[in-house]
This record gives sequence, C-alpha cells and structure tokens, in this order.
Amino acid sequence: MSRSKRASDQNALRIRPKPFALAMLDDVEGGQEGLLPVSTQGKTLKMEFDPWENTDPSPQDPETVELRWDGDSVDIKTWTAPIAPDDYYINVPSSRLTNGRHEVDYLLTLRNGFTEPSAIRVLTVDTEPPILSADRKLKFDTDTISFDYLVENNDVVKANVPAYTSAVPGDVVVAKWKNPADGSSAEISTEPLTHLNYLDPIILKFTGDFIRDRGDGKRQVTYRITDRALNTSAESDPVELLVAAIRPPRYLPNPWVMEIEDSPSGWGELNPEKTLTGATVRIPAEAVYYEDDRVVVQFGEPGAVGSVTVPVDGDTRDVRIPKESIGAYLNKTLQVTYVIHLPDNSTESSGPLTLVIRAFAPPKLVGAQLASPHTDPAYKSNIPAAGLPIFQRIWPYISTRCLITITVMGTGTDNQPKTQTILDAKPVTEAQIISGVSATVTQAFMLGLKNDARFRVQTQVSFDNGGTWFPFTLLSPMLKP
Repeated sequence: MSRSKRASDQNALRIRPKPFALAMLDDVEGGQEGLLPVSTQGKTLKMEFDPWENTDPSPQDPETVELRWDGDSVDIKTWTAPIAPDDYYINVPSSRLTNGRHEVDYLLTLRNGFTEPSAIRVLTVDTEPPILSADRKLKFDTDTISFDYLVENNDVVKANVPAYTSAVPGDVVVAKWKNPADGSSAEISTEPLTHLNYLDPIILKFTGDFIRDRGDGKRQVTYRITDRALNTSAESDPVELLVAAIRPPRYLPNPWVMEIEDSPSGWGELNPEKTLTGATVRIPAEAVYYEDDRVVVQFGEPGAVGSVTVPVDGDTRDVRIPKESIGAYLNKTLQVTYVIHLPDNSTESSGPLTLVIRAFAPPKLVGAQLASPHTDPAYKSNIPAAGLPIFQRIWPYISTRCLITITVMGTGTDNQPKTQTILDAKPVTEAQIISGVSATVTQAFMLGLKNDARFRVQTQVSFDNGGTWFPFTLLSPMLKP
C-alpha cells in the first residue's frame, strides 16, 4: 500500500479536536458561537491545538500543522525536534478578524506522512455596538423618590428600558445614577439577557439601599447597553429625578468571617488551614449605614499583637485580613467588629463576632531536615569543620513577624543529655519567606554525641512576637561514626 493511500485511510479514521483560542468566550444558548471579545481587535489571535500522541519530529521526518481560516491557509508550522508543551499554536494576523462568522481548522501531517484534519471551530467577531431605541430615556413611574414611595414599592424603584432591535442573548443593560452637584455616580446592571428573555421587556431595579446610600437631592439617570463581546452603545439621554428619602437608623449586626465552616452567628471557629493567604471579614447585607460614613473593620483588641484595623471601601462590604494577623491569634480567641465613624466625628460599633482560631494539627507544621549532601543516617566522618547544615522549609503563615528557634538534642559520649540551640528566637527575613531557613550545628557538638544513636532537631515558631510557641514535627536521624 502506498504512503499516500495509508494517509488517506488514516484521514477517514481520525479527526483532530477543534483548534481553540483562550480568548474565546463561553458559548451561551442562542448567542453567537465562539465569540471573541472586542479586546482582540488589532491584535494577533493565538490559535492553539491539543498535542498529539506519538510525536517525534526530526529533520528527516518533520511534523507540520497548516492552519486554515475560512478555507484559506493562514500559516504552516513545521517541527524538526521535540515539540515544547507551549508550542502547539499558530498566530492569526489581526487582519483576519473581520466582523462576522469564521470557520477555523487545521491539517496535521505526522512524521510518518499520515495527515489528520481537525474538526472545524466556529469563531464570531462582533465589532458592532448595540443601537439604542429612538426613545432614548428610561421610563420611571415617578419623578420624586420619597421615603413613602420606597415603603409603598417594597423598597425598590423600577425603570423600563425602551425596546431596541439589536437585542441578543448576553447583552447587559447598565444604568448610571449620577449626582450632578458633585459629579459622583454609581452603576447597576441587569443580569445578562438569555435566549429565554432577550425579547422580553427589560426592567432595571434600583434598591432602596442603593438610593439611600447615595444621598438625597437631584439625580440624573442614564443607561447604556454592553453586548457579550463588550461592545458598548452610546449613553442614553438623562432622566431627572428628585430623591428625598429619609434615612432609617443605622443597624450594625456583627460581622462574619467567610472562611468559617458554619452559618453566620455571634461566635465562630476558624480552621487556620482555610486562611493560608488571609481571611475575608464580611459586613452582613442587612447592616445599614451610609455613604458619608467611614467604616473600618477591627480585628482583635487595638494595640494587641496581630490586631489590625482595615478600612472598608464604599463599594464593598468585604475586607481582607492578612495572614500575619491570623497567625498571631493561632490557638486564641478574639473579637471582630466594624466601627462606623459618623460625619459628626462620633462612632458606633457593631455587635462583636467572638472568633476562635484553632492551632494547626501537629503534622501540618513539618519540621527541619538535614541539608544536602547529608541524609539519615548522618556520618560524623562527613561533617565538615563548618558543621552539620540544617534546613527548615517554609511553613504556613511564614512572615517577617515570625520568630524561629531550632534546638538540637542528643546523648553525649558520656551518656549525658546534650543540647545546642542553633537559632534562638531569630526573626525571619524576607529572603527566608521564599527560600526557607538554614542553620548549622557545630562540628564539635556533633562529634560529642554518641555513635549509633539518634539525635533530635526541634523547630519552634512564634507568630506573636514570642508570646506563644508552636513545635514542628521532630527530626530524629541516626548518627554514625
């Protein structure tokens, strides 16, 4: 059988997976297939393909991929040496990314001459922004939003979006609520339209909290439409509203730490393994305070080791607590609150969350090891004059706030206990946070230990400036002559 005949038979059996671009958006039902975001315009598009089995290209038997765009050859890539894992791609020039639907496939030629075509990947380029209705204003049923209006309307103000002809699944309507007096603004948006509702009337909902948090006075409300490719329409004409809502009293229930594996309450227990990069303190959604309030989260008693005060950004109710602060409270109990600083300089504090932070289970703090070239057993004859090197790998919550102590213990040649502290409450450096901690046991100490007996290396670390020490797992190598 000829080589070309074998290749033909192979083509009948094997279809390669579709090429793909990481820039592709996930398909949505009823939406454009393989949609590329508008940010890909003016740039080359990296089309990738899955590695194939039994690849072994060489100068004598190369392997090639020809990428095709709408049936035209874009490029042919040839390999004559083993293919790097990140080299399974061909760049498509930006000139190919014209508006509309495109079909992309490739033809693989293996080192044995077999060819395998891929399945076709459909990509869609959309550079046309949505077009607003000729009636370019939102439709409210009032021009004055009072406290009574909010009470009577379930604390929601609704606005109808004029129908527009270019609506497709994935579109998002974004409304801007602007204070013309100071230029400040905030936005709300709809959920992306779906194939089930994109032809239905679109209603924007402004919650009472949203309106009250942005104060009383004259407001201008506009909207725009962003499609799934992130093309954005023009801004609509503004609607003028008067907001005169009376604020209810502040309500400050206790915060919660999101990594606690329990339902929110006034008490919680935190597993430190869940907060290795920090924790999130959340102010509950039902808490009521205002835009001109200054809010901070207080983690621990002010002034205590590890305590931290974190400002709360006005656009969120979450703050991050650094791991260093959590480490300082291992095996301790503390209180977490948030404090409201009112415009008149008075303060109001929330209810407290009593937080218990557990200690690590002993096996989680892995102790020291003998540094290369030494192994277990260690041999006295191999210990240089500089001593026996010990290495402590990095541990959870390691930071420059940590103190480390490493102690070596054993039985001397006189059968008496011997101890040498090679690091004594030593602050961890920036470099050690990345590379670990190295230390050395003196040669004299090691030579003074009993042969054919085990010595012990104990690491202890403090996360709270020496107030509490946590032992790591014990290293117990055998010592030989």
